[in-house]
Amino acid sequence: MAAISGIVAMMVLSSVPGIAQAQDEDPEETNPISLSLSETGLGASIALNGLDGRTRVTVPVPPGTGPSSLNAVLTVPAWLDRGWIDVESGNRPISRIALAGDAPTIPVSIPLAAVPVVDGAVTLDLASTLIPDAGFCPDAADAQLRLLDARVDYTGAPSIPRTISEFLPPVLRQLTVFMPAQPNRDMISAVLTLTTSVIDYYGAQPVRVVVRPDTQLQGSQPDQIFERSVVVSENKDAAAELIFPVDQSPPRLFVTGSGTALTDQARLITSNIADLAVTTKALAGASAPRAVLAPDSTTLDDLGIGTVTGKGDATATASLTLDQARLGRSVSDVSVHLTGNYTPGVGSITAGVGGKTIASWSADDSGRLDEWVEIPNAELRKATTVDVSLARPTDSAAGCNTQAASTITVDGSTVVRSGPSSTPAPLGFGSLPQALMPQFDVAMTQETFADTARAVSVVTGLQRLSSRPIMPQVVSLDDALASSDPAVVIAADGALPDSLSLPLSSSGATTFSIATPESTDTDASLTVDPGVPYASLQVTTTANNAALLVASSTGKGGRLDALLGWLDADPSRWFGRSGDILFAVPGIEPVSLSSGDLAGDSSEVSESTEASRSGVDRMSVTLLGIAGAVFLVALVGAVVLVVRSRRSTHRRHRRGDSPVS
Repeated sequence: MAAISGIVAMMVLSSVPGIAQAQDEDPEETNPISLSLSETGLGASIALNGLDGRTRVTVPVPPGTGPSSLNAVLTVPAWLDRGWIDVESGNRPISRIALAGDAPTIPVSIPLAAVPVVDGAVTLDLASTLIPDAGFCPDAADAQLRLLDARVDYTGAPSIPRTISEFLPPVLRQLTVFMPAQPNRDMISAVLTLTTSVIDYYGAQPVRVVVRPDTQLQGSQPDQIFERSVVVSENKDAAAELIFPVDQSPPRLFVTGSGTALTDQARLITSNIADLAVTTKALAGASAPRAVLAPDSTTLDDLGIGTVTGKGDATATASLTLDQARLGRSVSDVSVHLTGNYTPGVGSITAGVGGKTIASWSADDSGRLDEWVEIPNAELRKATTVDVSLARPTDSAAGCNTQAASTITVDGSTVVRSGPSSTPAPLGFGSLPQALMPQFDVAMTQETFADTARAVSVVTGLQRLSSRPIMPQVVSLDDALASSDPAVVIAADGALPDSLSLPLSSSGATTFSIATPESTDTDASLTVDPGVPYASLQVTTTANNAALLVASSTGKGGRLDALLGWLDADPSRWFGRSGDILFAVPGIEPVSLSSGDLAGDSSEVSESTEASRSGVDRMSVTLLGIAGAVFLVALVGAVVLVVRSRRSTHRRHRRGDSPVS
């Protein structure tokens, strides 16, 4: 065991009455099992792009079951004359789906019973062939088939885990964590580590995380087939052990220990050596991962992008998406050494970001791609897509699809260089989670069970945004604000120090103040009558210029719980958040706001000024609608907008005519 870095120091085999018998008996008749592709982490749809699209789908198969069919609704372009989709697995034909353009959608069912299961999954290769109506030349963007609402049906019944190595199923719908109602800091750290590591382990699967006090453990219902429970408790004897509440239901994992040993046990089930825990009880040794600094230079292969090829007629485009979370930090000064090949001949090659050309050069007969391009810092986003395109002259006399296809390939060995960003960029939610890497502090104004559950909601949401594991560490509020590390702060009671400046703040429950990211001066304030209780998630920086995410509410934790519950209800809501404020008041859906838009800047062009005005008007309408101003007359009489910006005192904000929500 020493050869495995001491991670598993001991494994003890325990006999579990009834388990062997339950495994040998014929399973009782159960309801059919069906999983959506979203539940398996494959997204909401499957796309086949181009007249001859290709894609690969890998579907997990829970132990004890066998796949029977993949069912979906297929979208069909209106210009299609005829076509087909060939389905193969390991070069073995599975089925052919005939296509016609007489209906916009058709139901499809792909049989899977004959597909071999390898390493707990089946792999399908889908290849489409589309033939358009005579005389019609579809654009590349229109040449697409999409499988919607795809589900996989299974036969059999999922096996009950018998060892720690089998505890986590290939698909997990819900993780329930039981913990003490009065946790200490070590307990909170273990729970945060456990929940974020499980979210990271399942990647794109929308795993629901529920935190419950251990007082509710007695009498709680057993888990269903794609659910698991972990009980975390403090004990001087560290261990991880399976305990079966009911013979034919999944066992619960009991994790015990104290100090860092407790976190070590919590980390076991998602560690690289979990497969060695072929018992019901094990003791994990020290396994804390070290914070790894992001390298200044990496490759597309290292980033998990690999080799990318684009194909087209007049234009072929290979698109590379650079995720700052994969790069491991907030970056600036990004340059890419494009290496690869393209179809030789006359034409031009361009590199673009967000529809803007950042570099261009002439194609030649060598067909060799070897060029450095720099991405302007102003164009960097959380995920920045670089489109590398080969454009060739077209023959206007040529018939539809008679011109030879062009290709351009960017090799996986392409080098990506970057430097650290002195300020999280882009600002606001677009800086997350990369601005919190490689590790960040978590602080709570009250280190209670309720605050721990709120912290779990926030950090698991952040983990969903990242393809790399994030590393939270629990510290005091004072230490978090004074540290040079980025931080997450949970302040459900609103008890934040006066020294902390947030984009949106309030004086009592009636006056809201907006500060721009560029200045600590108050730029604008909004007074409402009567007062409006609210909760928010806000992104700013500490005094040491490190990223800071603050989850707070005006004195009552239930308001923050409602906001976090809204985010948890649909994990995709964490994606695409804009601005630096997520604002929630009772009765309406939370809204994203930008302090820069709300405060405005007189140096901006007129379009930006109008956007600023509409931002203030939108916020005014939202707040007053919740305060009970039902009529437009109440809107005019209830809001006093005071603009105190030294840069924009000469401007007058007009009031909007939007109806009160």
